[in-house]
Amino acid sequence: MPEDKEFMTLDEAAKAVGLKRPSLYFYIKKLSIQRRYFPNNRHAWIAHTDVERIRKARERPWELAEDTDKRPALNVIAPALSLKQKPRRAGEDTKGNS
Repeated sequence: MPEDKEFMTLDEAAKAVGLKRPSLYFYIKKLSIQRRYFPNNRHAWIAHTDVERIRKARERPWELAEDTDKRPALNVIAPALSLKQKPRRAGEDTKGNS
């Protein structure tokens, strides 16, 4: 990767790191990398330093991992309908009276 370039297009960055574009977008989102757009150019660019951050995240993914102690093991959502309840029909109120 050329050291003299301050910014790289997403295609150049993907080739430099050895990723395909969808994987590059994953790292851009996960690392909160800002894409830049310059006048008279339709390409998105990222900083050379951000490309190095992506490279390090690929080589050492455990450093990218969030603190798992703060997250619940499962996202439990209460069911909208219990098997013990009789399903309501359109036009019925909550007490079952029509």
